[in-house]
Amino acid sequence: MELVYPPPHYLFFEPLNDVETLKIWNNYKENHGEYCEFEEIDAAEMNSVDTFSPWFENWITRVPASQKTRVRVLLVMHSEFLTYSCQQMLRRSLEQRSFKCRVWFHIEDPSTIQPAIVSRCIVKKVPTVIRTPKIERLSKTNHSLSDE
Repeated sequence: MELVYPPPHYLFFEPLNDVETLKIWNNYKENHGEYCEFEEIDAAEMNSVDTFSPWFENWITRVPASQKTRVRVLLVMHSEFLTYSCQQMLRRSLEQRSFKCRVWFHIEDPSTIQPAIVSRCIVKKVPTVIRTPKIERLSKTNHSLSDE
């Protein structure tokens, strides 16, 4: 999946997975690392307005580390976990203060993201790759919960 430079706000819809979005992210970082700064955060861990909002405010106002940096990009993994108030704060920030900062959202459930955020992003459906887990039988020397 080819992504443009400078990057717009993106919303990556990857049902049932996050592996392919991370591949796209890492590829973009590799190809555009000279003029972009990158950061990622997992909304499954930091999702309330009390924790995410101050962190995001600090991120969006931070001065770039290098003079070569033209754009700073944030990947918010599992964005469907962001609370409604977090999304409201993000919506306003995307609207008013994203001249040199871009936010990419990874989602597995698109119904949880406010339409106002979706309308400010280019939506990309990431191909779903279903992986079959490899299940190995435990040997008699290994103990499992079912053996007790």
